Amino acid sequence: MDELGPEIAYPTLEQIVEINRRMIETSGGSFTPPDNLRNRDSLEYVLIAIRFPVFDHDLFATIKHKAAALSYEIIKSHVFFDGNKRTASHVSFMFLRSNNVPIFLDKSIEVIAIEVASGSADRNDFLSWLHEHQAIHLK
Repeated sequence: MDELGPEIAYPTLEQIVEINRRMIETSGGSFTPPDNLRNRDSLEYVLIAIRFPVFDHDLFATIKHKAAALSYEIIKSHVFFDGNKRTASHVSFMFLRSNNVPIFLDKSIEVIAIEVASGSADRNDFLSWLHEHQAIHLK
């Protein structure tokens, strides 16, 4: 089961910016100082939305729903000047792993990230990818 407890380790904006910086350093691209953020408001919004219920209703009921929403927003809102897909993929992996949800990353993460960016996949498709890759890891 994917129940949420009170002790969820959420990534901070600063941690996500650092992941973006490292992704660009290791795999290429351009980092625009000071933080490479193109759309800070969208990133701040999704970090709040995944963490806090609205009128006692959690919009993202499971940790994987939260990870999918965060990664989807990073990609679709193009929150960074460069490295959005790489950053989103790594952020979802780190967020889930830091909360003891093992995810197996393979080349298909690039495919789903590109599909999200192009509009041919949505947040539910990203969520399905996370479900499938947790199952692969546990087999």
